[in-house]
Amino acid sequence: MSKKQEEIAVKEQRLLSMMEENELEGICLSRAANFAWLTAGSNNRVVWGQETGAAALLIVEGQKFLVAPQNEIERLMLEQVADLGFEPWTYEWYEDRQQAIARLVGNKKIGSDIPLGNWPVIKAELKRLRFSLTDHEVERAEKLAAICSDELAAVCQAIVPGWSEWNIQVELSNRLLKQGVRASVLLVGADDRTRFKHPLPTLNPVCNYVIIGLVGEQCGLHMALTRSIYFGRVPEALRQNYNCCLAVERTYWENSVVDADSQKVFQQGINAYADLGHPEEWKRHHQGGAIGYAPREFRAGEGRREVMQDRQMLAWNPTVENTKCEDTCLVTPTGLKSMTTVPSWWPTTTVKAGNINFLRPLILEK
Repeated sequence: MSKKQEEIAVKEQRLLSMMEENELEGICLSRAANFAWLTAGSNNRVVWGQETGAAALLIVEGQKFLVAPQNEIERLMLEQVADLGFEPWTYEWYEDRQQAIARLVGNKKIGSDIPLGNWPVIKAELKRLRFSLTDHEVERAEKLAAICSDELAAVCQAIVPGWSEWNIQVELSNRLLKQGVRASVLLVGADDRTRFKHPLPTLNPVCNYVIIGLVGEQCGLHMALTRSIYFGRVPEALRQNYNCCLAVERTYWENSVVDADSQKVFQQGINAYADLGHPEEWKRHHQGGAIGYAPREFRAGEGRREVMQDRQMLAWNPTVENTKCEDTCLVTPTGLKSMTTVPSWWPTTTVKAGNINFLRPLILEK
């Protein structure tokens, strides 16, 4: 059995347990995130921006089906789910997928990750099945983290004053795509635009200061990191704000342990902001949370309480005025494992979170 098949077997067992708990006879997965998760990185989308794709996966009474229209079924069977044990179930492109699935399952009670007929929608439970990564997923995530970390650092090294935010986006996107990584989120804010929490790239040129935020995606998995560059000596006020950012982030990380309550971790971050003299800052931007088969599997502080799982990836992203810090780590029983990294030439500071010391990037002076 290949690593991919072993990974899928683990996930199928998780699905079967969830189905039993919810008294379901089957489950239908149409969302791209769930399709990628169950197939260990395959893709059901044609239009990349859509949450659902051209095919669905159906598990019912021990059988596995790929449900897709006639004009898609051959390609998907050959290129996306070959050797994964799925049988084809097809229909004409002008017919309704729901009716095609209904012909297959009859009156059986199945769950769906999107609204389909009168079938129960299973959403939060499915997301939780994605949180704990398998050994193979950790390997894939580490490769993705290395690509995102290295290519973002290379672009930061190449930037000179006068480059536009758009130029930076083009250069980084090109580097990533050459290695099979898409930028699911790419934010570039220069100088005055660093005050925006989500600065989508414009033709605004870089003069002194730029922040680049990236969420890279490959085979369904996501990786988040943010880097900052200053041309000249970093002003003291900016340096102090960034240090406050790192201090809040440290609080998040030292409380991010297996079985931790996400809301309690979030509250510790709020307390840290107040202790550092920025009691309202947490209200100005979300603080991050879990990452995996979505840029954020959940965002802390949105009224949703989650328990942090073993081998779950987290990406906190605190902000203080014109500064932001962000990286991705893996939660393990023995402590945090950094996924994203910084090169040896980048200025860093050592942060202790629990029993782990790890390097945090400072603002790069050029």
